[in-house]
Amino acid sequence: MKRNKSINTSEQKKTRGYRLKPSTHGMIAKLQRILNCDQDKAIADACLKLYKEIKTMNGSAKAA
Repeated sequence: MKRNKSINTSEQKKTRGYRLKPSTHGMIAKLQRILNCDQDKAIADACLKLYKEIKTMNGSAKAA
């Protein structure tokens, strides 16, 4: 039996059991096309951008 060596062992993806709404899947697909990347990268980039925006908003709220 052959083993599938297409996944690099240092970057194996873990199976996730998240159920997302169809509209969320659509947004992820749009991000994938814009960023030309896979789902994991699109989600990670979106989360990082949101995190930075929230952090910036909280920082400016504290200064007021």
